[in-house]
Amino acid sequence: MNVGIVGLGLMGSQIAARLIETDHCISVYNRDTAKTKPFAKMNAKVANTPKELAENCDFIIICVRDFEAVKEICFGTRGIITATNCKNLVVADSSTISPQESKYNSQHFRKMEIEMLAMPLMGGPTAAKMGQLVSIITGNRKAFAKIEHIIQKISSSVFYIGNVDGSANAIKLALNLNIALIACAISEGITLVRESGINPEIFIKILNSTYFKTGLSETKGPKMVKNNFTPTFHLKNMLKDLELVTNTAQYIGLSLPIANITQQMYRAANNIGFSEDDYTSILAFLERINGIENKK
Repeated sequence: MNVGIVGLGLMGSQIAARLIETDHCISVYNRDTAKTKPFAKMNAKVANTPKELAENCDFIIICVRDFEAVKEICFGTRGIITATNCKNLVVADSSTISPQESKYNSQHFRKMEIEMLAMPLMGGPTAAKMGQLVSIITGNRKAFAKIEHIIQKISSSVFYIGNVDGSANAIKLALNLNIALIACAISEGITLVRESGINPEIFIKILNSTYFKTGLSETKGPKMVKNNFTPTFHLKNMLKDLELVTNTAQYIGLSLPIANITQQMYRAANNIGFSEDDYTSILAFLERINGIENKK
């Protein structure tokens, strides 16, 4: 099976690398062609357009930033749907978009007799590189069965949750909301301890010895106390996801007050210069608004 990867950012590049390492035939497309050069050296085919990619692949994974990028790749003038002879193609969108946006995409593909799966992923670039992503999949069961063996190569867990459009995306947003809330809670804990005159490293060590530890506190906590915000997931992207959460809640008539407050925190952090840092730089934002960074 020929596999195409659209989007070679932090996540997409590692998915492509993982599939090459597991002996799959890979083609890649990226709007910034400079990002395709390392994969050409690894014998991946480089497509000039999404149309060209679709004409040479059986399965395409899309991993781009937002809905507008997905629409352009799928339905643009040289998009996937303009390809010829691709009715057996399966497309999986791993981009974090809203349930409503995912439903729109799936319905448009069905009109072209192309199967589209929603496949949001949990886990960062390191998990992708090691084949330890958590894949959450919605869509046609037969289409999923056709490509499941490939998804297993990049995943430690695969959850097929049915064929209701948008349901995988709702779960993904709920999960990312939890990540943002945990990052804020750890940041406020570090700030409180540090301003109490205590080295926050001991706070992280104690937290990680308790029932309340998380993967985030274990992997990110030690970096946070050292002000290491090298991005594995940019703050601007967490903001985008939180806005999807609040917009989705409004669409279905829910009140999520903590999500709204968190979204506003990330908006402020983004606006004052933390957009390109890791999402855990919400800690640095808290220090700035409290005047702590000037004391260092």
